[in-house]
Amino acid sequence: MFPSINERSRRPGHWWPVLLVALVILLVPMRAEAADRYKEARELAFSGQREAARAMLTELLVDKPRHWDARILLGRLFAWDKRYDEAREQLLVVVRAKPDYADARNALADVELWSGHPEQALDFLEDGLTRRPTNQDLLYKKAVAQRKLGDQRGAALTLGQLNDINPSHERGSKLFASLRLQRMRHKVGFGYGYTDIDTLSNPWHAGSFQLSRRTGIGTVALRLNYANRFQRGATQYEIDAYPRIVHGLYMYVNYGYSSSRLYPKHRYAGELYANLPQGVELSAGFRRLVFGSSTVTIYTGTLAKYQGNWWISFRPYITPKSIGTSRSYQLTVRRYFGDADTYFGVTAGGGSSPGEVRDVSDLLRLDSWKVGFRMQKALGDVFILKISGRYGWEELINNRERRRFNLGIGIQRRF
Repeated sequence: MFPSINERSRRPGHWWPVLLVALVILLVPMRAEAADRYKEARELAFSGQREAARAMLTELLVDKPRHWDARILLGRLFAWDKRYDEAREQLLVVVRAKPDYADARNALADVELWSGHPEQALDFLEDGLTRRPTNQDLLYKKAVAQRKLGDQRGAALTLGQLNDINPSHERGSKLFASLRLQRMRHKVGFGYGYTDIDTLSNPWHAGSFQLSRRTGIGTVALRLNYANRFQRGATQYEIDAYPRIVHGLYMYVNYGYSSSRLYPKHRYAGELYANLPQGVELSAGFRRLVFGSSTVTIYTGTLAKYQGNWWISFRPYITPKSIGTSRSYQLTVRRYFGDADTYFGVTAGGGSSPGEVRDVSDLLRLDSWKVGFRMQKALGDVFILKISGRYGWEELINNRERRRFNLGIGIQRRF
């Protein structure tokens, strides 16, 4: 005899297949809907509509608090807008719930690197690499954090691990090349300058040799200058230093000596530079030149602005004299290409102050104007080529005028 319907419903476990089918029917559309909402939020985020994307993700996480990809994206959106505390809050939820999820640690490392906490980023990355030792994103970010902390050797070793896993990792290769350049602390350079003046029958020639070293507190350079003018040769010895004082504040210090009358016997220079927010740089300083019993002091400074790949600088020169104060101005616009060692720039200026005096002839002019260019090109990782040119007009004492054309070329080698 067959059991009744009531008897069958009372048998244990008889109802679970029906419940399972019902749950599948309910959950599949919910999952599909969540995936569609997440996809739409991603599209909004990467099209620049961050507020709308954040609102959609926040609403999605109310319904699906364990949608980890949505929470990671929400954390990144906060980080993109420099809302780092809110970004950490979202990403730490994922890291604590899913310790092995590398995407969450990768995003959290970005937050710490962008907010200026590389030591915390390194902690998250090293913990993540104990779980995912071959994860390429985590290895690359670890090298970035090590470099920011000044551990160049550790960063190179980490990039070596990354290279063993993926020799074609583009960002890793670029970072390794940058580290290699950074470890080259020395530069040696040679330069030659040619000057043609319309009132003189013989051109002027100049040469220089320079050796510099980057130290822990700044760069120091030794330079030997040679000039041949008026059928006479002369040498000058100089030392430059760029010591860092605190973060964003550094100095330029110079001393030069020459026993020739073509150069000042003593040359002193000092200038204080301050890096300000929004890519602005300010400086103020002086140049003091001693010619026998007379001394010339020139006050100068800069107002400069970095904007993307462009650098714009305005520099005045003010020279107090017994007969009055002379002034001149110089404007420089420079365009960088790819790195700090490759650029092209143009310069224009004029006025009565001698400006950057390198020899006694620069003190003779009463008024002047000039235009010029300067370019620099990195040749591979080791050599740097420099080329410059300038054309100018000068008014001298006794109602004399002259036109000057300069051309310079130089080469530097890093090691």
